[in-house]
Amino acid sequence: MAQKLSNKEVANRPEKPQSAITFINKILKQGVYGADFKTEDGLFCSDYVTVTYKDNSKKKYERQTLKNLNEALVAEYIARGPFTKSIDITGKMFGKKQQQTLKVAKFIKTGEFGGQEGGKKVNLGIVFEKTFFPRVLEALEGKKMLNENKKGIDSYSMAVTYILQKTSEMKNSAPVSAEDTGSRNTKRPIVATGKQLYIAPNSHTKHGALLSDLDIHHKSGTSHLSLKYGSTLTFMNAGVSKVLNEKEMKAGEIKNTEGKNILATFGIDETIFCDVFNKYGKQNFKSDSGSVNLNAQQKASLTNLLKTGIGSGYWMVHGQPDQSVNFYYMDTAKNKIASKAPSTVQINYGGSRGNGKRVDIEFETDYFEFKVNIRNKQRGLYPSHIMLDYTTKDAIGKTPINNNSDPDRF
Repeated sequence: MAQKLSNKEVANRPEKPQSAITFINKILKQGVYGADFKTEDGLFCSDYVTVTYKDNSKKKYERQTLKNLNEALVAEYIARGPFTKSIDITGKMFGKKQQQTLKVAKFIKTGEFGGQEGGKKVNLGIVFEKTFFPRVLEALEGKKMLNENKKGIDSYSMAVTYILQKTSEMKNSAPVSAEDTGSRNTKRPIVATGKQLYIAPNSHTKHGALLSDLDIHHKSGTSHLSLKYGSTLTFMNAGVSKVLNEKEMKAGEIKNTEGKNILATFGIDETIFCDVFNKYGKQNFKSDSGSVNLNAQQKASLTNLLKTGIGSGYWMVHGQPDQSVNFYYMDTAKNKIASKAPSTVQINYGGSRGNGKRVDIEFETDYFEFKVNIRNKQRGLYPSHIMLDYTTKDAIGKTPINNNSDPDRF
């Protein structure tokens, strides 16, 4: 059965805002988005949306002729999104002349919202990589970068031009060729020996090549590019089933040294941690959650984890839903600021609601907002992976590039 959109999803969840941005952009037919939605009864073309907010005020969002007004409407909807009570979309089914109003739950969750297409969930990150890499190859051959219909300049053409120029300036050498390195799927395991926690290898300068999805080769060396897409990204996705193993957790005590060190770094209570999974479905752990102060050793261990998780010596190419790109270089200086561990972290046993089969740790640095989650990714109960998710702050010095960018400033 096809997965449906939900009111909550398009009303701007703070932890996952992209669906809300896509939704209102489609209603307004903004940028690259069309106004059509897929339903079980066929294709539905939206005309406008009426939003009732929790204070019972209503707002009608419809397409305007002025682009800057459209952008203002998007910004307003996203800002007020968390306070949405109901969302009603008015439009017409294809082939029908009569308008009708539908609830969000009538819409099928398609690829634009990270849903299913052709029976498979669309990985927008992979789509971005497969779109961006050919543009780089065309640029290196001196070709005019056209879109898929060959009728206009491709949306990533300006970004590719800018990136090739900036990487060449750093290497003081023109680009010669490009290589798709994302398919290597390089492993970066988590290691917790002694009192050190890190992503192997234990040096942030050695991770640039490992994080690379696209290498640009110059005569003087190689530029590593990490291609990412979306609002929430991942620095680490490591298996932990051997160090936080089911047998020990069922007994209520972690004996594996690496497992103990992982939990100790974040100040996680071992007993409560085990209970989250042992008592899943029987107990809520929201009252056990809260802020934890880290001591000097814990901060040092977390800093080392972040240093190696973030890495250095690569360019970040962060694709956006409007087909613009955020671009910056992660060097040693940025790595040092980005990886400085905070004094406190927020531990959510059972996740944000307290009843999930997971433990989340939230904190931030000057450059990133982080969420570490320890959970099972394989439909089981006991933890299989630890993930380090993040969103990037503007303070990192991102350069936004789109086809409206001025090439003369390059």
